[in-house]
Amino acid sequence: MRTSSARPRIGVTSRFRQTIRSHSVHEGYVEQVTRAGGLPLVIPCTGADGDLCTSYLSLLDGLLLTGGEDMDPAYCRGTDRQPGYAYHPRRDAFETRLAGSALDAGIPTLGICRGAQVLHAVTGNPLIGHIPDVNGGRVAHRTSLTETSRHSVTLVEGSKVARAYGERTLKVTSYHHQGLGEQTPGGIRWRVTARADDSLAEAIEREDDAEGDAWAVGVLWHPELPADDGPADGGGERPDPLIAAFVAAAGAA
Repeated sequence: MRTSSARPRIGVTSRFRQTIRSHSVHEGYVEQVTRAGGLPLVIPCTGADGDLCTSYLSLLDGLLLTGGEDMDPAYCRGTDRQPGYAYHPRRDAFETRLAGSALDAGIPTLGICRGAQVLHAVTGNPLIGHIPDVNGGRVAHRTSLTETSRHSVTLVEGSKVARAYGERTLKVTSYHHQGLGEQTPGGIRWRVTARADDSLAEAIEREDDAEGDAWAVGVLWHPELPADDGPADGGGERPDPLIAAFVAAAGAA
């Protein structure tokens, strides 16, 4: 049982690197959670074992779904396998089960890039397989397979992301080519609370029902990365405002 003075326990999902047989996570996620007052607990990328998911979630106050590989079409709608892109079906199986269980349990959850796509897909919604096919290159959501990009997003007034940043427009670090498709009826509903200049969704937030739902947000940009050419962990001592808001929500849950 966490005491009122203890740091909220934040589960941080990892990826499995086959070539070196290693579970790993970018340092930025760990650094940002720590700066925000959370206790980061890295979750190894295991199989889709329901008992393991339940056990992990029982230890956590919040869940951070990190970025990484494309989602395999077997675990999402609207996409096809494309040459030159990495897939990790074991991670998809595990994270979709973990994310679905967290949403059902009302555990505060933040999805970043791939993590936002996991939240969108696990609630029955399609992804966009390759953004340049639908936006005509109007906004570069990444520069290349190995390079991030920078672009603007417009935040919806009163949304969790807008309240966190205190801004209506934001310059973000972006590195994705899959996107969030149009939401389908039924199940958990998401409100789009940020869009890029090409009108594509950049942030989603769980809609409250009559009883109120737990904090759940997905963003396609990378708040754990620096906003410029600074250090890889984000630089400075202050946490990203959205990650800080997420950790605070986990601490209050």
